[in-house]
Amino acid sequence: MDPERPLPTDIGRYHIVRLLGQGAMGRVLLAHDPVLDRDVAVKLLRDDLGLPSEHRLALLERMRNEARASARVSHPNIVALHDMGEVPELGLYLVFEYAEGETLKERLSRGPIASELAARIARQVGDALTTAHDAGVLHRDIKPENLILTRTGPKIADFGIARIPDSTLTRDGGLLGTPAYSSPEAISDGAFSPASDQFSLAASLWEALSGRRAFPGDDAVAVASRISTDEPPKIAEICGLDPHVDTILARGLSKNPRARFPSCREFGAVLADSLELPPRATMVTVPDQVHRAAEATRAEGRWLRVAIGGAAIGAVGVLAAVQIWRTVDPPERPLPVVSSARVVALDARPSADEAPAPVPTRAATVRVPAGAGAAPSRSEPLDAGEAPPDAEEDAEAIPSAAASSGDPGEPPDAEVP
Repeated sequence: MDPERPLPTDIGRYHIVRLLGQGAMGRVLLAHDPVLDRDVAVKLLRDDLGLPSEHRLALLERMRNEARASARVSHPNIVALHDMGEVPELGLYLVFEYAEGETLKERLSRGPIASELAARIARQVGDALTTAHDAGVLHRDIKPENLILTRTGPKIADFGIARIPDSTLTRDGGLLGTPAYSSPEAISDGAFSPASDQFSLAASLWEALSGRRAFPGDDAVAVASRISTDEPPKIAEICGLDPHVDTILARGLSKNPRARFPSCREFGAVLADSLELPPRATMVTVPDQVHRAAEATRAEGRWLRVAIGGAAIGAVGVLAAVQIWRTVDPPERPLPVVSSARVVALDARPSADEAPAPVPTRAATVRVPAGAGAAPSRSEPLDAGEAPPDAEEDAEAIPSAAASSGDPGEPPDAEVP
C-alpha cells in the first residue's frame, strides 16, 4: 500500500477508520467489526517494499503458520489474534485485538520510564513470553515498538508475524530493519529461540531504564558488530537503582544463550524484584551486606558483654572497699549517754588557781528509796566528779555543787555516823 494512496474503506467485513501506525514491513489500521460490534486492529503487508516474489510468498506462508500458532496463545499481556483473511487487492491481512495506548517507543521519546513501570513490564511481559514459548510460539521481534502500554498493563503486539528475510540489509540506501534488539545468534546464524526473545526483552528494558539503546550504531553492520562483541555499560548507579539490576540485565544480554535465565518469566520476575528494591548509594553484594549485618551484631554483643563485665567488676570493687574500710577504720560507736546530774558534778570541779579542798575520809551513806534493796557503803574517798551508782534514782543523795567545791559553811547532805 503506497502511503500516497488513500486508505481502503473496507477490508473483508471490517470497516476501516484510520491509520494507527506503520512499520518496516506492514501497516496497522483501526477498523470496526460490525458483526461483533467492536474495534479491531487490521495489519497487512506493505505493498511498497518491492520484495522479490519468492521472498513475498515465503513471508506470506510464514505469516499463516505463525498466525495459527498465535491463535493458540491466550494471555492478558498478549494482543490476541482474532481473524486472518486475504483479499486480491491487498493480499493477506491479520485482525488483532485493539489495544489502546502508546507504544514503549513513543513513551521513551519523552525520556526514561520509572522503575515501577519497568518492573511491571518485566514481570508481565516475561510471563507472557514464556506462555507463548510453552505453546511453541516465538515472537522473534521483541522491541519497544511492539510493546503497547495500555490502562490494564503492557501488551505484546505482532505475535505471529515473522521477520522479513534479509530485513537487516539495505536496499536502495534505505534500511528495511534494524538488529538493535536481536540476539547475537539470531544475527549470525538466524537462530531464534526463547533465549533470543529474552535477549530482545533485556535490551528493550535496558533502553527503557536508561533512555538510550544498549547497542547504538549508525548502521545495521555497526549495531550487529556491537551486539556480537560489546557489553553494554552499567546503568544502576546513574539511574539510582539497586546494583543487582546491572547483574540481571547483563545475564539476560549474555552472548551465550545457555548463560541466560532458564526462561523469560524467571528473568522478568528477578529483574522486577530488584527494580522494586529501594536504591542504595554504594554498590555492594548480598554477601557483603550479610557480613556487615553479622559484624554489627557481633560488635553489639561484644559491647554488651564489656558493659556487663565492667559493671560486675565495679560492684566487686565496691564490696571489697567497704569490707576493707570496716576492718581498718570501724565506724564510731555511739557515745554513752551522760546524765544531767553527772554533767552538773563535772562542772563543779575547782579551777586551776583554787586550792582543792581536803576530801574527808569517811563512809558515805546513800539513802535508798523505800522498797529498794540496801546500797553498799564506801570507805574510800569520794571523787567530787563521780556520782554514786544510783544517782539517777535518788537525786537528793548526790552532794550539791557547793559541798563539792569545799565550802565549809554548808555541810554535805549526808549522815555521818
